[in-house]
Amino acid sequence: MQAGISDIALSKYAERYMYRWLLKNNIEIYEYQKTVLHGKIAVSDDQWMTVGSYNINNLSAYASIELNLDVDNPTFARKVDQCLDTIIKTDCRQITEEAYRTGTSWAEHFLQTMAYSLLRVMLFLFTFYFKQKE
Repeated sequence: MQAGISDIALSKYAERYMYRWLLKNNIEIYEYQKTVLHGKIAVSDDQWMTVGSYNINNLSAYASIELNLDVDNPTFARKVDQCLDTIIKTDCRQITEEAYRTGTSWAEHFLQTMAYSLLRVMLFLFTFYFKQKE
């Protein structure tokens, strides 16, 4: 599930750059429509779940104060999974390969590619110093 609304346009374009790959690899994408969403939550096999703000990038790893909480409790994980299903049904819009392909112009694809490339460079440059201190 991704946030459909973003307070950082560059980040939203970069995120959508990945949609083609995700969809081609049979990964379902749902965009949360109610508000900006920074938190992350995942449930694995109704056994384990994680929730927090940590991003899987060098900025979170080396420069930001980010945190996730992992819970190894099947009962709790199932309840969270049920809550996520409800949120997906009521507050999200599914992005299908067809909708993405027909609803995204060549100019938007170009902007997505540029945003993704720019963010990769920015994250590398901003975290280079912190990586050298290790």
